Amino acid sequence: MNREEVRQTVADFAAAARNAMIAGFDGVEILANYLYLIAQFLNRATNRRRDEYGGGLEGRARFLFEIVEAVLDEVEPDLVGVKISPMHEGGPFAANDETLPMAEYVVRELNGYGLSHLLMMGASTDFTGTPLEPLVGDGMFRHFRPIFRGALIANVGMDAERGDRVIGEGLADLVAFGRPYIANPDLVERIRTGAPLAETDLATVYAFGPRGYSDYPAMTAVSA
Repeated sequence: MNREEVRQTVADFAAAARNAMIAGFDGVEILANYLYLIAQFLNRATNRRRDEYGGGLEGRARFLFEIVEAVLDEVEPDLVGVKISPMHEGGPFAANDETLPMAEYVVRELNGYGLSHLLMMGASTDFTGTPLEPLVGDGMFRHFRPIFRGALIANVGMDAERGDRVIGEGLADLVAFGRPYIANPDLVERIRTGAPLAETDLATVYAFGPRGYSDYPAMTAVSA
């Protein structure tokens, strides 16, 4: 991407946020982790730029902060969140010695924006033998809770019991459920009543058509 393409992409994020609010969304969340574009800028192994968007932590994070600031020109800060976590994936996305320092730097800087929340993903892959090994289990939230002063949402591998513990120990302010919500349209009611959860059919995730998205029955339909 040349500089003009970078500027246009930043503007595209702002336009998408504005359109989401016009469409009636309650807020927006900027996805800055996993294998997507912002994460590619943050990652030393994929960002080989020699301009102001590359180099050290500050340069590689510039793209993200320009996006955050552009989105905040369109949407109030208390309606904007960021999703980010240090991750260990394959190839160039394998954790290196700058993966954790980069995440720490970004999270620390995000404190200054008055955001709605920061959503932290726990370990979604095996961190054993990597620089992220101390972050297994609740270690991710234990590590970043002192760094981020705003509302922290914990995600990945959550159930009611773990969610209660994470919040009770002060490691997060809220928890987010992903896969359980796909298979349980009435997840809140099931958790409230202690009802069993339906299993997600992973073969249908990221597929086309309604199967596996809108055809999971609610608890009342199952009992009937």
